[in-house]
Amino acid sequence: MRRMLRWLIAAALCALAGAAMMPTPMRFTGALLLAAAPALALCGLLWPKKWARRAIILLAAAAFAALGAAEIKVISYGHTDSAAEPDAVIVLGAGVYGTTPSLSLTVRLEAALNYIADKPDVPVIVSGGQGDGEDITEARCMADWLIARGVDAERIWLEEQSASTAQNIAYSKALLTANGIDPDGSIAVVTADYHLYRASLYWDGDGMIPVSASMTARMWYITVNSYIREAFGVLWLLAERCVSALG
Repeated sequence: MRRMLRWLIAAALCALAGAAMMPTPMRFTGALLLAAAPALALCGLLWPKKWARRAIILLAAAAFAALGAAEIKVISYGHTDSAAEPDAVIVLGAGVYGTTPSLSLTVRLEAALNYIADKPDVPVIVSGGQGDGEDITEARCMADWLIARGVDAERIWLEEQSASTAQNIAYSKALLTANGIDPDGSIAVVTADYHLYRASLYWDGDGMIPVSASMTARMWYITVNSYIREAFGVLWLLAERCVSALG
């Protein structure tokens, strides 16, 4: 009976995974559920063995502790520092559908527009290259969106080469330097609330001012999916750095 129950749970997880993977923003949760199904089945087969039972409990405890610690950092960093005065503002890119910003990118642009409303002399870097399904670069899309809402085109600088958060940060810092602004000064970075902590790890300095963009009120389930994914992303980044340091 217990074995049958475990297989039923595994099948249910597979079904949930299939449903969750249908909309693109939920694919990570779907993939996680899909991976959980065979893992649960394997644990069910090994559980009667005493050594396996202890190993499973220890591994599960370690995994939940690591993910929990990463999630706490991700959540605690997802706020806007409204007190600091920036020398420049960087808006990190997200998906574009053709020439139209995705919901995630729109939320970032709205947060950026609100943040710079009382900072007319501060330059704005829009950062993001062109990916699959995008007819223009993310930077071009963001610039067009901001200009259409009254932001002076002269204060917008485009960084159109990046394809990752690491490149967003590195190339935007290079653009700041090229324009005579110290990237180690006070630079505001606008991105999704769940993405701010990982962006700070790539920033590698003390001058980053977090500016949070949240779409929880619109699509809370996508936000939950993103927070879960981000904890894994933070752990992956830290693991890469540990391996690099040891190497």
